[in-house]
Amino acid sequence: MLEICINMRYFLILFFISNAFCQSDFLKPSDFNDNPPKFPTVNLPSFSSQDEIEDISSTDEINLIKGYRVQIVISQNEQELQDIKTEIEKSINEQIYIIFELPNYKLRVGNFVNRKEAESFQKKIVRLGYRTAWVVPTMIEKDD
Repeated sequence: MLEICINMRYFLILFFISNAFCQSDFLKPSDFNDNPPKFPTVNLPSFSSQDEIEDISSTDEINLIKGYRVQIVISQNEQELQDIKTEIEKSINEQIYIIFELPNYKLRVGNFVNRKEAESFQKKIVRLGYRTAWVVPTMIEKDD
């Protein structure tokens, strides 16, 4: 039994030594050429031409200033807001906006220059049954 253990020991030593000396250069790290990844190119619109900028500004003459609107509802369903808009149009005489800000649609009303006007209008909206309405600072359309 002792002789088998000794023979097995020599066999293992010989096996490990032969593996160490017989390493092959079959695959080397230098054999692999790691190319950088190719990302898609993104072409953004360029507004470098002064003529293009002037043409755009002349067609859209909306003057925006800092102001307030009353936000009535937030939803991910645009049709729901369209229905509410139709219902509210019967009761008020202010401009109504449906704005998309990812991931929600927001129903906002009015173009108020100061916060007091917006807060008094908010009270009117609350009386109509929209208790969660609140005043939000935003860019509004300037009256000409």
